[in-house]
Amino acid sequence: MKKLFKNSKRIGIAILILFFAQITFVSAQETSEEEKVYVKIEVNGMACPYCAFGMEKELKKVTGVDNVVIELEEGMIYISTPKSKKPEEKNLSLTIKNAGFTPGSIEYSKKPFKRVESK
Repeated sequence: MKKLFKNSKRIGIAILILFFAQITFVSAQETSEEEKVYVKIEVNGMACPYCAFGMEKELKKVTGVDNVVIELEEGMIYISTPKSKKPEEKNLSLTIKNAGFTPGSIEYSKKPFKRVESK
């Protein structure tokens, strides 16, 4: 019986250690997250959801591009990415042109852009 209690105690301690290690790891990730850069791109020629899907796939191939949101009706693309991986304007423009669309203005910001809410 003593042996069973010792094993149960060890398992309990091991579970507690793993639990607290998990919490510490998650907290460390949240506090060390890199600053983000937000990009707003005007794109002409996207007419349908398939166009937007294809454009999103192509933009995600650009180094540094993680999150892509396309507002089809507005003709706008919003990207957020770590500051250290900020994509260059020429790479974004070229990607849009190669996908068959016409890039318009490209703006960078340290804060998220206000977007038009979908209806």
